[in-house]
Amino acid sequence: MREIIIKTKKKIFGILNAREFSKIKGNGLNFQEIREYTYGEDAKRIDWKISAKFNKPYVKEFEEEKELNIIITILASGSLHFGIKKLKTELIAEIVALLGYASVKYDNKVRLLIFEKEPMFYSKPIKNRKLIPFLVQKSLEFNYLKKDYSLNVIDFLNTQKKSILFLIGDFYKHPQIHRLKHETYVIWVRDIFEENPNELGEIDLIDPVNFKFIHTNLNKKNIKKLSERIKSQDKKFKDYLLSHKIDFCKIYTEDEPFAKLTELLK
Repeated sequence: MREIIIKTKKKIFGILNAREFSKIKGNGLNFQEIREYTYGEDAKRIDWKISAKFNKPYVKEFEEEKELNIIITILASGSLHFGIKKLKTELIAEIVALLGYASVKYDNKVRLLIFEKEPMFYSKPIKNRKLIPFLVQKSLEFNYLKKDYSLNVIDFLNTQKKSILFLIGDFYKHPQIHRLKHETYVIWVRDIFEENPNELGEIDLIDPVNFKFIHTNLNKKNIKKLSERIKSQDKKFKDYLLSHKIDFCKIYTEDEPFAKLTELLK
């Protein structure tokens, strides 16, 4: 955990990198008042409907909404406890650290939710960067084995105050994300070996959800079938996200998550 924290703080609080997370800067606008247009202002700000009514130019004045509510939600599943060089759960902890520090840097409140059939862990809102390691530690220590999240996570999240929501999982199944009332970003975590395993011949595997033993043959023919099935499922999920205009990124355990999150949140 110490390595994750040190590396993340260096990226987020670095002068050049910190400005990249523009979508969590808390620059939303709340309507404040209507006032007369002042000569020299940008004419694009003129409200022509109101101006026509009063026969003189008026603009709408807004005040900046500085504080945002951020919810980082991990969809707990035994399949997250997997990785050849690095576990997906370790990658998720890095993502939690990056999003947590970026949130508090811009004076936002951030919460961590780990959800299975119900909330297994749900933190209080945090604004102090000294408390972010606590969230990272919780995501690392959580026992994902023998877990499989329920699709009713959507109903629970919709009971929460409107927020910027980061939904993290490997999405071998997915809830009806489009029903969420929040501004939602999907972070899809995977290990390359899951999608393209090596030829290992006959092998015993353990299902990380129900702990049942599976005897299989990872030969070329079966690997091709497995890869094609996963590719087909993933395409359906990707098409679903695109059709509902839900922003997402796919991060593999060998990737640098900062670069992927930067692109997602520009």
